[in-house]
Amino acid sequence: MPVPPPTPPERPPELSGEAALALKVSPPDDTACRVRLKRLGVEFESLSPIAEGQCTAPLPLKVTKLADGIALPGGATLTCQVAESFARWATEVQVAADRTLKHPLTGLELGGTYVCRGQNHDVDAKLSDHAFAAAVDVMGFTFAGRAGIPVKAMPAGSEEAEFLASIRTKACGFFRTVLGPGSNAAHANHFHLDERERNAGHRLCE
Repeated sequence: MPVPPPTPPERPPELSGEAALALKVSPPDDTACRVRLKRLGVEFESLSPIAEGQCTAPLPLKVTKLADGIALPGGATLTCQVAESFARWATEVQVAADRTLKHPLTGLELGGTYVCRGQNHDVDAKLSDHAFAAAVDVMGFTFAGRAGIPVKAMPAGSEEAEFLASIRTKACGFFRTVLGPGSNAAHANHFHLDERERNAGHRLCE
């Protein structure tokens, strides 16, 4: 006679019924990240957890200024990890502004940070990293003593084109996804920056 398979152990009571439904995953501890943000000269405040259907961010921050007083009109709702990458990239943008334009950067014009939506605003697409406060769209840059520069295709050889190309390349060192003019029609007027995880650490830098 065949031996019956062993009976599986009973499910622990804390993982059964209503007890299982009450279980909550603790959000990651971002205390060290917040300390680094302050050391970088970033001004921010804590926001309430975001839970809008599948769009979630357990520990969002509202970032209002970056190092050197670089303004973010309206603020940026981001996770600490993305805010840190954004702040570190902005220091490179300041360097490029001083070197290429000879005028200091004073602000970044943003098109969106947290938004509960699909990729490229497609309702049938999988959720964008914006839906997790893990992405930022940069529409343009403002400076002291000269006109601002919008993110768009610029005349070849111009200092505006050189500046945008330089900071776009720098962004690829801080973010896993960098899209902008020339990537596709949806990104013709802004830089999209996010930290989406991909297989084998692959980065999308276009």
